[in-house]
Amino acid sequence: MKTDLLAASGPGTATHRIRPAQPADAAGISALLHGMGWFAAYEGRSAAQNVEAVQALLQAQAQTDRSLLLVAEDEQQQIHGYCAVHWLPAAIIRGWEAYLSELFVADTARGLGLGSRLLDTAVQAARQQGCARIWLVNNRQRSSYERGFYAKLGWSEQVQMARFVLPLTAP
Repeated sequence: MKTDLLAASGPGTATHRIRPAQPADAAGISALLHGMGWFAAYEGRSAAQNVEAVQALLQAQAQTDRSLLLVAEDEQQQIHGYCAVHWLPAAIIRGWEAYLSELFVADTARGLGLGSRLLDTAVQAARQQGCARIWLVNNRQRSSYERGFYAKLGWSEQVQMARFVLPLTAP
């Protein structure tokens, strides 16, 4: 990844930077996701177990060029935002598309522009990868959907689509 892709700009710039996630970020990412209180995978497990699971994912991701995981960190290297984007072949568009699977900002860092900066960085990376489009799924009960976060940034909702999920492992 080119360093110019991660150049700081916008609100929160003075105190936060966007950069690729590293295995050493596992504790910060795990704490961010656990602190949101939305994910059953983080409940009933120790902090150490959650960190170990996230670290394994970060180590595996470092071995591929099919995805990019980003963090927003402050001057003390505390993680306040996390984003994951993946490159996928799509025969129906005769090219590549990007899927933004995760974008989370800590409640304490909302309103600083970190979500927009993480999203902008993911979009720029998708363009650099030659992707024709980028898509995501947003829960309609999340505040980001209710306040029109993505729509305000030019994203279009595909109301004619349905998302289907088949769990492959037990919860």
